[in-house]
Amino acid sequence: MRYFSLLRIVVITLTLLLCRTCLADCSVITSSSDLGTLSSFTVNNSAQTVETGSGFNCSGGLLTLLSSNTVTATFAGSLNPDGNTMRLYNAASGDYLPYNVCSDSACSTLYSVNSQYTWRSGSLLGLLGLFNSPDGSLPLYVRTTTGANLAAGVYTDTVTINWHYHICFIGVLGICAYTDGDTTSTVNLTLTVANDCTISAPDINFGTAALPAEFAAVSGNMNLSCTKAASWSINLTSSHPDDASWRRMSASVNGSTYYLQYQLYNGNNVSWTENNDYAGTGSGLAQSIPYTARINAGQSNQPAGEYSDSVTVTVTF
Repeated sequence: MRYFSLLRIVVITLTLLLCRTCLADCSVITSSSDLGTLSSFTVNNSAQTVETGSGFNCSGGLLTLLSSNTVTATFAGSLNPDGNTMRLYNAASGDYLPYNVCSDSACSTLYSVNSQYTWRSGSLLGLLGLFNSPDGSLPLYVRTTTGANLAAGVYTDTVTINWHYHICFIGVLGICAYTDGDTTSTVNLTLTVANDCTISAPDINFGTAALPAEFAAVSGNMNLSCTKAASWSINLTSSHPDDASWRRMSASVNGSTYYLQYQLYNGNNVSWTENNDYAGTGSGLAQSIPYTARINAGQSNQPAGEYSDSVTVTVTF
């Protein structure tokens, strides 16, 4: 009987010595994630999902411990919350971009301030396999919301995460010496929103007339969308050089080229020449840019024909 007890003690002691490599050590770091540089329209129209580290990490040995291990994250706060909604903030413009935190890339469940998520694993080895974010901590995913009308600039936030872990440090035939711990990490997030513009302009048709003075003026609108608070200017360049401050349409008649003078005017009735751009400020929404096109009524009569010009519309922002 003494021999059996001694043998048992030896076996257990050897097993414990072998499992010293199974010890787990949990710690936190400050994780930082750059969500990249995106057009304001991209951020407004489509949710962006980016992986980030959580700042929580555990290390351990190579043996698999048959035990139930859990790590629970409580998303305790954001520097720029709106209630329980986390938000990135641009101090220069005062704009906010709401976002959620997810535990998977598909963002099947969205987490906000005061919500929790628990990672579970039946073995320490399985748990350690989860620490695969770029900085070696448990991965999280940030998903932005759509519909925010944002000015360009750098948007930041810091998320505070409270951690509780319940991990088997030593496992012998399923018998564990659990260790419970609590700690806190922070995650710094940065997103850069870039200026952007889109523009469309309809064709202009003066119709048909016998004499230059008989053509009626044509008014219309260009459709412009530019990032909120972005300065923009529109340049109109014709395919034919200006002639004494007039643009020119051309026609080929009997093998000769003839020109019909015209001009475009902005909404202030100022000549919109190639050297006189029209400027404004973006609203983040669609803007109508009015114009009027007029034939020079005082020019000489030109032969009958189909006169045309191509105008390149360039937006600088």
